[in-house]
Order: sequence, then C-alpha cells, then structure tokens
Amino acid sequence: MTNSANPSEGATTNDVSAASTSPVLHRAAMALMFLAITAGLLAPIWTVQFPLLIDYPNHLASAFVLAHLRDAAYQYGQYYRADWNTYPYLAMDVILLGLQQVVSIDLAGRLFISLCVLSVPAAAWFFIRRANPGEERLVFWSLLVTNNLYFFRYGFLNLQLSMAICFFLLGLWLWHLERPRAGTWCLLLLVTMVLYFTHLVGFAVAAVVMTAYGLSVRRPIKEMALAWALYIPGMLCYLHAVAGHGARGEVQFRPLLVKAGSLVSLMVECSTPVDVITMIVMLGVLAWAQIDNPEFKWNRHWRRATWILFLFYWILPAAIGPATNVDKRLLPFVFVLSLAGAKAGSRGRKLAIIALLLFFVRTGVLEKYFVSEQPRFASMAGANAAIPPGARVLPLVDWAGGATLPERHFWAYGVINRGWVSPCLFHDPGVHPFALKHDTYDPCAQAFTSTSKLDWGRVASDFDYVWAYRVPQFSSSLSSIGVSTFRNGDLEVFRLNRAVTPAPAPH
Repeated sequence: MTNSANPSEGATTNDVSAASTSPVLHRAAMALMFLAITAGLLAPIWTVQFPLLIDYPNHLASAFVLAHLRDAAYQYGQYYRADWNTYPYLAMDVILLGLQQVVSIDLAGRLFISLCVLSVPAAAWFFIRRANPGEERLVFWSLLVTNNLYFFRYGFLNLQLSMAICFFLLGLWLWHLERPRAGTWCLLLLVTMVLYFTHLVGFAVAAVVMTAYGLSVRRPIKEMALAWALYIPGMLCYLHAVAGHGARGEVQFRPLLVKAGSLVSLMVECSTPVDVITMIVMLGVLAWAQIDNPEFKWNRHWRRATWILFLFYWILPAAIGPATNVDKRLLPFVFVLSLAGAKAGSRGRKLAIIALLLFFVRTGVLEKYFVSEQPRFASMAGANAAIPPGARVLPLVDWAGGATLPERHFWAYGVINRGWVSPCLFHDPGVHPFALKHDTYDPCAQAFTSTSKLDWGRVASDFDYVWAYRVPQFSSSLSSIGVSTFRNGDLEVFRLNRAVTPAPAPH
C-alpha cells in the first residue's frame, strides 16, 4: 500500500514543481523580451555621436539658447528673446530647459528622445488594455511606427510624445467611464492640458476619437458633455496664443492620388527593401488573421472611430503655413487606433511574434544606418572650426532637394558648441517660445532652389559666414561677397567681407 502511494505522491510533487517553475520562466522570458525591445528603441539614440533626426539639432539649439539668454559667456541676449505664451508645442522646450539645470544639453536631448520612443508603446498598451481587453499582444505592432520617418527620423518629437499622451488619455477616459468620479475627471483635465501643450495634432485626435467612440456606443449626453469640457481650456489657450498673429500662411492640399500614394509613408524608415517587405508582410498578416479564423472579430465601435479619424487624413491639407505634412501626421495615430478594432483570438500570439521580428529587423537596419553615417557627419563637423565663436551665420540648404536629409539642420550644432547666432533657429510666431530681437535678414523660411532669389547685399551686411550645403547655384554669388574657407563634399563655408574677429570659445 505504501509503495503504491509513493508514485502518486511523486507525480503530484513533480506537477506542483513544474507549475511553480513555469511562471518564473515566463516572467524571465518576458523581462528579457522587454529589455531587448528597450535596447532596440534606444540604440539609435545612445550609440552614436549625432542622432540623425532632421529637425532635432535646431530644436536642441533653440532650447540651449533659451537657457543661456542671460549668460555673459554668450551674446545670445543681443539677438534673441524669449516669447512665452499659451502656445501648444511647448513640451520639448520646457522639458529641455528643466533638464539643462542638472545635465548637459546633449544628455538632455537624448533623455527626451528616449522618453518619446519608450512612451509610445507603453501608452498604446495602456490604451489597448482598456479598449480591447485580451488583445494586448497586438500592441507590439505599435513598435513599427515608433521610429519611422514621420516621427523619429524627421525629429517631430513633440508630435511623437503627443501620440503617447493621446492614447494614455483615451485609456484613462475609458477607465473613468467604468466608474465616473470627480477626482478622475480632474486627472483627465490635467492630462488633456499637458497634451495641448505638447502638440495640437494629438490634442485634436483625442477629441475626435472620444467623440466618435462615445457617440457610437451611445454614451449618455452628460458623459459626452463632460468629455467635451476637457478640451475647452486648451481651445481658449489656443485662441489666446494665436490672437494678434494673423493668418498662419498659405494652405496647400495634395491631390487625392498623391494622398493615396502617401499612405506608404507610414512605414518609411531608411531602407526601401525592408519597407516594402514590411508592407507586404502586414497585408499578408491582415488577411491571414481573418481567413478560416472563427475567433476573429471586429469591434465595430472602435473600427468606426478609426475610419472617422482616417477620413480626416483625406480632408486635411498637406501644409498650413510653416506646418508641413499635416495630413501625414495623422497616419501613425490611425494605425495604433486600428489595433483596438480587432480581436485575433488565439492567433494573436503569432501576430505578436511577427510584429517583433519586423521590429528587430527594422531597428537593426536603422541602427546600422546611423552608425555608418557617423564618420561623414564627424567630418562635416569640421566646419565648426572654420567659423569663429560668436559669428553671425546664415545656413543655406537646398530644402527642396534635401527635405529628408539629416544635414538640413546640422549647422545648428555650431550654435551650441561655438556660440553662433543665426536667424534660422525655429522662431515661428505662435509656435515657438523664441523670437529674433533685431531686423536681421531672415530668408530661412523659403526653400532654396535654383530659382530662389536672395538679397546678397543684405547677406553681406548682416552675416559673417555662410554655411552652404547643396546650393551650387549660389556659388558665384557667394564668391563675389566672400571667400571659401572650408569644403567637404557638398558642404562649403564662406567667410564674408565683414567677418568677425575670432573670439575665445565660450565655456
């Protein structure tokens, strides 16, 4: 009797041991996976000297100048002034100003980029968990839009951070609807205001999605009124900010066929073959998730909200004054929102694995590109030594031919490292908390093409050096008012006839 009982006891003990070991291994595997994802997101930021984000150097230099307007080691205060107001888009400047109190501007910038790339998938998970419970694994697909062209590569970091705050706000709102309380509504109001001061697109998307979903599920009118009330303070702030600034500039629309072709921009990164493979795999996965899968279901309410947001892509213009690609900026929001509209059932695990494989391939290609370009940009940085500290510098860059080039704002590192002053730092009225003090010639808003006309007399009188990149059409004009002192490939530096006397480099 004793012997016959022992095998049973042994089997029970082994089962218990296996059951207790399995969760531990699962947690360890999950921890390793999240560490790998984090490393993949952060590698292009921390492993290189120059993060190749197009607008990033200009934003970084603007925040550096704002922090040193009254610093006697620089002459920024003579040329620039702060222009704070209730503008949207202030988050990056405020955060960078705060971080500069304890760390260098370079470290502050990398910390801010890290916040942007890590917060998007985290906020998407929080939103999916509330909007599409049981399908949290679909959030791995959000990784594909975290470091794409129209967020990461362009350096639209306020927009990227606003996407994270937008989906965090939507998840928080769904949680509030389960048990409405005054305290959670006040928290929603706080997050909504943070979203407004981060980016107007994220603020508008949250309002549209709340409205579309709330009306679709027929939430009580009182709840909808409270949801709409969240946006009133932000709208009042915006009206106050734009008062007195007049029209924002020309409105430009894309033809419908061009808009249709622009849909591929959602997955553009830095390798055309990888981008094509990604889109083919995504279309195949979308079909496979539904074919012969009785567990697959559409959530018509979130699907409806997604289609309504997608409709705005077709309605919105391509540019409003200085704001470019307004319509394309909606696409990553539409993509993440669509994840709330589908239930894949047991195939969700395989879908998550495919998304992770695509992510690691794409981030590996991006990292390889960033690393391979560093020697070229390090040699371009040699132009800094060719221009003395404190110089007035006019960067001329062929924007029309190089709109997606990281070189576009690379000159701005000279503002940080050499104390240059330039009218080409971002200073759009009603957008940036930054303005020019003097009536300096400012041709920076135009795209420098072969037909551009510049006032060379003003260039010669208002600047000491010209940082010219891919503008051979201006070589003869620049040679007539100055002399070339540095050349590296497409980059050439001209010292103008009224060059400044070299000054000691600021600390």
